[in-house]
Amino acid sequence: MVRKILFISLLLVFSNAATLTDVLDRQVEVKDRVEKVVLTFYFEEYFVTTGEEGVSKIAGWSKGYWKGRREATWQAFLKKFPSIDQIPDVGYAGKNTLSFERIVSLKPDVVLFAKNDYEKVKQNLKNLDSSGIAAVFVDFHDENLQNHMKSMEILGEIFGKQDRIAEVNKFYKSKFELVEQRLAKAKNTTKPKVYVEFSEKAGASVFGVSYDDKMWGAFVSAAGGENIAKGLIKGASSPLNPEFIVNKNPDIIIFAGNYFPNGGKNIPLGYGVSKQEAAANFNDYAQRSGWQNINAVKNHKIYAIYHDLSRHIFDFAGILFFAKKIHPELFADIDPAAELKEFFDKFYPVEFSGTWMIDF
Repeated sequence: MVRKILFISLLLVFSNAATLTDVLDRQVEVKDRVEKVVLTFYFEEYFVTTGEEGVSKIAGWSKGYWKGRREATWQAFLKKFPSIDQIPDVGYAGKNTLSFERIVSLKPDVVLFAKNDYEKVKQNLKNLDSSGIAAVFVDFHDENLQNHMKSMEILGEIFGKQDRIAEVNKFYKSKFELVEQRLAKAKNTTKPKVYVEFSEKAGASVFGVSYDDKMWGAFVSAAGGENIAKGLIKGASSPLNPEFIVNKNPDIIIFAGNYFPNGGKNIPLGYGVSKQEAAANFNDYAQRSGWQNINAVKNHKIYAIYHDLSRHIFDFAGILFFAKKIHPELFADIDPAAELKEFFDKFYPVEFSGTWMIDF
């Protein structure tokens, strides 16, 4: 009788769990009904998957990823969901402050990690496993379409939203295919030289980082441009020599902007930012030493886009924006901001607002 009860108990445990493969090809057993989750990155993708109901499932998260670092986004969510300010903070892998003791104490069913953070957290994964907590890695940093779609499918499987994610991925994939198909059909298309720079809080006086083959750098290549930083970046991102930028004479310059609390000198973009605020400091960048001789400045081909339109489910709007600015003749009918708003209206729990893209 005891053996029969034990067998039934084991059967129930097995039937209430599923094995999935994350983006690192790790086999992970996750409960069929996930009720508690800890988020360390990719909050946007989580909310696209779960919608409003996802708020109640968050047992803890990396609050520093939002508050202060991405203040406009934090304020937009706080307005919609005031209770999120009470969600326990577990630290932030990007700053090496992630507390696994804190995570274990919250007893989540699953912890979501960015593939980018694997090396920083791998030594602690056994602690989670021994506590019966599933660790799942997803990825949007590499700007790999298949990885992105697989990541969304993983989230859909975890939270029982497979049908919703099928619809999300169909919308998402179609935008990348549009860019790829139009570029493929265009014959003898030149590749303008493109420089991308993150607009630091200090403003034009500081040269922000640029990108090689990930994030914005990957967008340049995918949108039919020549990335002047290719092969020159150490790590994920780093600044280029100011003289090199002038000598390379880019045809197009694109800044990645973010809203900083008490900022005022950079190019702020995102939720709640007006066009006037976003454009206020553009001229300071154009007046950098030697920049008056750069083709992009002379021809008024300087643009800016919200930084988190890379490495997130919204990045389809980023690739559309890059494609339109690099090859306007091929994408004149495309409105990246309108496409982004459509995505918000269909799939996102927070209302679209603010300025996310701007021309000089």
